[in-house]
Amino acid sequence: MKGGGCRDVFIDWENCIKEADTNKENVVDKCFDATAALRKCMQAHADYYEPILRVEKDAEEKFMKELENEKASEGSESNVAEEETEIVVDSKDSTNGIKIYFLNRYGYWVNKRR
Repeated sequence: MKGGGCRDVFIDWENCIKEADTNKENVVDKCFDATAALRKCMQAHADYYEPILRVEKDAEEKFMKELENEKASEGSESNVAEEETEIVVDSKDSTNGIKIYFLNRYGYWVNKRR
């Protein structure tokens, strides 16, 4: 992520995440704008970030299918807790992998490196 056209946007986003963790703040609220900027940049440079965007899309589809199945099994429109799905993006070296957490149908959040 520290390469390509979104390098600076990613570093800003990463710093926001670190600051939120350090200050025990809500990452979703604190870094919403930084995350939106990163996603917009990644989509604008989709040729470079395609592997990550593909993983996000696959995770979203999996999450939505599981959510639909859970709602169907409950037989009602009750609130369903959001699930956390961990995906290691850099499978060549899992110590440098990135954990991606799917928070909701509007976006993904990348947490600390392993």
